[in-house]
Amino acid sequence: MSQLEQRLAELRFVDGVEKVEHIQFSTGDQFWVRFNRPLDMQRLQRTARDRGCNVIKFGGLLAKLPRGLSELLWDGVTHVIVKEISQWSMFISTLGFEPDGIGKVAIDLHGPYQIFMAMNETGIQLLYDYLGVKYVPPPPKPVVAPVKPATAAPKSPAATSDPANKAQSPPVGTKTLPSPTQTPPAQKVTT
Repeated sequence: MSQLEQRLAELRFVDGVEKVEHIQFSTGDQFWVRFNRPLDMQRLQRTARDRGCNVIKFGGLLAKLPRGLSELLWDGVTHVIVKEISQWSMFISTLGFEPDGIGKVAIDLHGPYQIFMAMNETGIQLLYDYLGVKYVPPPPKPVVAPVKPATAAPKSPAATSDPANKAQSPPVGTKTLPSPTQTPPAQKVTT
C-alpha cells in the first residue's frame, strides 16, 4: 500500500471527517479533507502556531458578494495557513489575492461542509496534528545515481591490424573447436 493510500485510509474513519481525496492539479497535488461539522478555528490556530505558521483570513470581500457572483469569482477559501507573511500580504489577501501557503480552509459552496486543503507535506502534518492522529513521514525518495555511458573495451592489436582477419580469428585466450565442415589438422604419429 502506498503512503498516499495509507493516508486516505487512516483519515477516512476519523471522527468528524466526511471525505478524503487526493486532488491532482497542474500546479501540484493537494490532499483534501471534507469535514461533516465546523472546524475548531481556535484549535487550528493553536496547532498552526505550534508549527510556526499563521492562519490568516482570505477572501472576506469576495464572500460578501451575492452567491451566484461569488461562485464565479471565488473558490470558497476562507483561511490560508502560511509560514511567514507581511502586513501588506495580509491586507491584499482580504481582496482575493491568495498568498502561497501550506494549507487552506474552504467552505463547500454547494453544501454546509468545510474542506481542509493541504498543499504540501507540512500541511498534511499540520492536519494530522489538528486531528490528533499520529503522523508518519513518507519514506525518503531513493537517490538514483546518474548512469554513465559504457565505454568500449580497448581493442587488441591483432583485431585492429586487419579487418578481414578480425572476423576469422577468435579473441586472444579462447579455445575454438573445429566446425563440422572443416577437417581437423593432421596429427603427427611418432613410432
